[in-house]
Amino acid sequence: MPLPNFRRIYASFRTPEEERRISREAFFKCVGFVVACVAITWVASKQRALS
Repeated sequence: MPLPNFRRIYASFRTPEEERRISREAFFKCVGFVVACVAITWVASKQRALS
C-alpha cells in the first residue's frame, strides 16, 4: 500500500499565497543551514591549518 502524499494533502488546506510563503521559508532555511555548515567547516579547516 503506497503512502499518501502528505505535502499535497496539507497544501490543499492552504491558499496558494500561504503555500508560496511556506515554500520560500523552507528554501531559505535550507540555504541558511547549508551556508552555516560550509562556514563551520571552513573555520574548522582554517584552525586545523594553524595548529
